[in-house]
Amino acid sequence: MQSKRECDGCTACCDGELILNIFGKRYVGRPCQFNNGSGCSIYKDRPKNPCKTFECSWLKDKDYTFPEWLKPNKSGFIIMDKKTENGIPYKLITTSRKGHDEEALLWLITWGNENNINLKFLFPRVKHHIGSKEFRDFYKQKK
Repeated sequence: MQSKRECDGCTACCDGELILNIFGKRYVGRPCQFNNGSGCSIYKDRPKNPCKTFECSWLKDKDYTFPEWLKPNKSGFIIMDKKTENGIPYKLITTSRKGHDEEALLWLITWGNENNINLKFLFPRVKHHIGSKEFRDFYKQKK
């Protein structure tokens, strides 16, 4: 039996790839001020939300669907479970401005297609929606 996955040095969610609100200060596209490059300088006193409660899909993956090399600090992707306003489930995949692994990108697209999983990729300055017609149409009408 495999043990529970851990962040273990991965700070991708703190590196400026997500929108964070830490102690009332908003971080968009820049690292959290408490990220010292190797971890959190206030780890013991970090806020509950989002720091203690956020889990990316790789971390929550109890079935080990996502390979070890898809860990955010290795692949350049942070994967999160989301739903559209009208309830369509999808995986939101943000990419690192530092780059991402091309094989991981192909793996995610193939996995999504083979398993009928809707995917929304957020690349710097561009979004891609892959999945069901209903999912793609939902985002077409939002433009």
